[in-house]
Amino acid sequence: MEKLKALRKHLIDRVPGLKKNPDRLLTFVEQGTVEFHRGQNLSHEYSIPVRIVLTDYSGSLDLVMLPLLQWLTTFQPNLTPTEAVRLDAEILSNTAMDLSLQVTLTERVVAIVDCVAGKIQVDHRKPEFDIITCPATHWQIFIRDEEAEDDYTLIAEWGEESAP
Repeated sequence: MEKLKALRKHLIDRVPGLKKNPDRLLTFVEQGTVEFHRGQNLSHEYSIPVRIVLTDYSGSLDLVMLPLLQWLTTFQPNLTPTEAVRLDAEILSNTAMDLSLQVTLTERVVAIVDCVAGKIQVDHRKPEFDIITCPATHWQIFIRDEEAEDDYTLIAEWGEESAP
């Protein structure tokens, strides 16, 4: 579940308000599976259906979705485009909702067994798929002002500052 830990950290660092109150980000794994081929090799792969819940969320959906999609592009690019993320929400008031997102993560675990020494070495593989050729390390999200068509407002930013 190293991928889930990494995804949680990514969202907490990027979604406004979560860094100050990370307990508003809940994650659940329901009915995950383990693919395992019998034998001396104990390597396996987790298929982890993850439900991410943001409680009492009042920001733009884009502030959650864009960092999530950015992470998935790098660490889970094999998701089908039409079902990569499923979305549910419970509207609590005119300004707040409980937002639920579902995505399935896979995590490969290489377990090398040394029967002579009685030792098992475990390595959780979380490969990065460098399919984004954009070199930026500092990101900003701008949203169009509904009343002024050409005006955009900065609503979030994260990452390293660019060198001058």
